[in-house]
Amino acid sequence: MLSNIRRSEISTFLRIRRARLQPEQLGLPRGARRRTPGLRREEVAELAGISTEWYAWLEQMRDVHPSMDTLQRIAGALRLEPAEQQHLLTLGGYGLENAGNGLAREAVVGAQLQRLMDQLACCPAWIMGARSDILAWNRAATVIHGDLGGMQGIERNGIHQLFLNPRMRRMLVDWEIHAQDCVAKLRLTQANYLDDPWFNELIELLRSRSPAFTEWWDEHDVRLPHDGVKVYEHPDVGRLSFDYAILQVAGGNGVPLHLITYVPTRDTDTEEKMKALVECPQAMLHA
Repeated sequence: MLSNIRRSEISTFLRIRRARLQPEQLGLPRGARRRTPGLRREEVAELAGISTEWYAWLEQMRDVHPSMDTLQRIAGALRLEPAEQQHLLTLGGYGLENAGNGLAREAVVGAQLQRLMDQLACCPAWIMGARSDILAWNRAATVIHGDLGGMQGIERNGIHQLFLNPRMRRMLVDWEIHAQDCVAKLRLTQANYLDDPWFNELIELLRSRSPAFTEWWDEHDVRLPHDGVKVYEHPDVGRLSFDYAILQVAGGNGVPLHLITYVPTRDTDTEEKMKALVECPQAMLHA
């Protein structure tokens, strides 16, 4: 059976998505007396081919366990994007990364992965676990994150760094865009670990200390991992532009990890600046 927190997340997610979809988008009449923002429950139920009562039970957090087929039909009725459909199925207990137990396993970074990152002399690279804890990194990564070796516990977490480290807020160009994207990707991952106190520790900390995180978290947006470009203003060398990629790799004990690599963008002077920074450790750690 689904836990209370999973039923609550399904209810909230469905209500938010239903409110965002207008009847005109589906060729339905709005009617003169419509008070509900977005679609009515009965409209979603009819489009999904299920009873209105049963759909209402989902939004009312009743103790029911919808099948994968039912959730897929609801996703179709709500015109969910691939990431949103994946999120809904995961909330429903389908496709959990940890064999359905909702608990994270300890990750181990093997020596070969560390050697691989160390070979990327001018390319910042680090490995993150399920919660975005930074588990390993190369020397160039400290250009972005500062003294990772000096950070303790949850402080050495990519999302903690993004929202609660003033250095990152100052350096990252278009911080708000990237921060919202990060929250949406975290929300997608968190569906696998709703019942895990270890994972929820990060969420609770960020909600208590960052109004921006709380605002975007409550929107329940989700997004799949993707490649892109990030630009930073370094206090010593100025603008640094990187093409970044997120790769899934296996840890030493088989637990999936994410390898994040930054490659200096072509037709910029980022590579030359990175060479200078790598050769000058004090500049790398300058906030």
